[in-house]
Amino acid sequence: MSDYVKKENKDLEISWIGIDGFLIILYLSIVGIIFYALKTSNDFIVGKFIPYAVMAAVTVIFLTYLVNVFTFMKNHHEESNR
Repeated sequence: MSDYVKKENKDLEISWIGIDGFLIILYLSIVGIIFYALKTSNDFIVGKFIPYAVMAAVTVIFLTYLVNVFTFMKNHHEESNR
């Protein structure tokens, strides 16, 4: 197997420690917190905690996306100048 194929296969793997694992843990924790809040009728969790936690998670995911885009642009620009 060539090095290029090995690199492509590695890029397609799911990284459970990276953003994929973070999203799974985030989903499970939000579902658990919502279930608990609805079961105990806790308005603070439903009205304040969950929206701010979701906003923070979306911001982290968006910043990660921006870093990936700018890294790609930088690498592409360097390759086109060669």
